Amino acid sequence: MTSGETSVALVLDLARRLAEEYDAVPLPMVSRSVKAATEATTLFGEDVSASLETIERIAREDLAAIQDAAKESSPV
Repeated sequence: MTSGETSVALVLDLARRLAEEYDAVPLPMVSRSVKAATEATTLFGEDVSASLETIERIAREDLAAIQDAAKESSPV
């Protein structure tokens, strides 16, 4: 497995785990959050594998905000 394939596998695993944790957030939004966080780290020339914790933190912040907004807008 090449480093690129390893990075993709790590990001896909992260997306799967976050989708399970934030099950109230639609899957496309989870995917977009993880993709945006990954792109943000690569803009600074960071290796995806080395930046996985940062990617996860950024994606979690986005997903928590999305989940909170969905809870606020849903009728009680």
